[in-house]
Amino acid sequence: MKLYRIILTAGLAITLAAALCDCGGSGGSDKFVFLGPVDTGPDYSVVYDRAQVDEYELVFTAANWQSLQAATHTYAPGTLKFGSETYENVGIRYKGNSSFGCVPFPKKPFKIDFDRYVDGQKFHGVKKLNFHNSLWDPTMMREPLGYDAFADAGCPAGRSSHIKLFVTVPGVYDREFFGVYVSVEQVDKVYLKDRFGENDGNHYKAAMWGADLKYYGSNPIEYYDRYAKKTNELANDWSDLIHFLDVLNNTPDNAFKTEIEKVFNVDGFLSYLVANTVLSSLDSIAGRNCNFYLYHNLATGKFEFLPWDLNEVFGNHTLPRDNGVIADEMLTIDIFNPTSTGEHVLIERILNVPEYMTDYLARMRTLVNGDFSPAVMHARIDAMYNLIKADVYLDTYKEFPSPDFDAGIIQDLPDDGSPERILGLKPFITDRAANILTQLGP
Repeated sequence: MKLYRIILTAGLAITLAAALCDCGGSGGSDKFVFLGPVDTGPDYSVVYDRAQVDEYELVFTAANWQSLQAATHTYAPGTLKFGSETYENVGIRYKGNSSFGCVPFPKKPFKIDFDRYVDGQKFHGVKKLNFHNSLWDPTMMREPLGYDAFADAGCPAGRSSHIKLFVTVPGVYDREFFGVYVSVEQVDKVYLKDRFGENDGNHYKAAMWGADLKYYGSNPIEYYDRYAKKTNELANDWSDLIHFLDVLNNTPDNAFKTEIEKVFNVDGFLSYLVANTVLSSLDSIAGRNCNFYLYHNLATGKFEFLPWDLNEVFGNHTLPRDNGVIADEMLTIDIFNPTSTGEHVLIERILNVPEYMTDYLARMRTLVNGDFSPAVMHARIDAMYNLIKADVYLDTYKEFPSPDFDAGIIQDLPDDGSPERILGLKPFITDRAANILTQLGP
């Protein structure tokens, strides 16, 4: 039998029947087998198309849909449709913490895993998709604008785009419009390979609220509840993370700059911290010690710091019970100590180095006078608003009514001065930029 490889463009799914034919008395047969598309790397222009709002449809059997509801963070098989493309036997589950529990059914966030059941299956070069529901954000723009701001600051931030999501379940939904979501890039080995040229190092995700980057000794078990290991899980070697935390916490001040630069990409972290501070992002390492990744870059031997979960940027984490900061204070967060209550050892030790502080402030001035200036940001908001508004108006499952979608761009909600109000996007940018320039001085 001869085996012929059928080469298709990345991401295109087809079904082929086995073609058997007589082989001239050889006693065998020729068989055509689809072995999957050639992997030429991610096509981000397709996966995260910012020029339009792409449509996705998730299709479930009734049984698999019920399985998804019964075990909400466990994968169930389903089919994903994207234009003329169909991907069968993909893994689909709900995701998120607050974004899952605080939003009424059915507009929950989803994670799509293309090779969960079909080994090697990808979607235009990526293995996973995240469909986020813009929790607590009436404008549905904070997350994509936030990732853009991190990228503008020089951080290898994730890609994102708005999408329309439809769901079909026989007897339950017939291509039901679940609404406008934000598709956010998965921080996985595909992402790491794209950003750093390799992906064989240990990759850690901060646990919810407990990843304070403190040193708790040499026993790995002390870190299991604070970080999740996302690569090399079977080896279960945590020694690199523990060594980094030891250096961070226990190096004397007079040796800190020399030693931290051996194990940590300080330049990359300063890019992160500039954006995080400008955005008054406290659902992060600067507030509850959460929503970040650490990757041990084997090409450099240093850890990289990466952002995650940005629906509460632009000063939208106004929860005094959690971080002691109210809405008005989001506009005036101290750029020299950009943290809320509690200890934040990484930020504190980095900014305690005069050279790092000088670099950080210079980068902040550049960002606020450039890509984060009101003129630039307001234009981006207008363009994004015009792109998504028609679909948002049709989204009957969204958290906020359509008038709030419009109003949330230009005013606070409610516009009454309350301490936990949602700050208007454009007013926040204007006021925050002005306050930062005042803090920076001439």
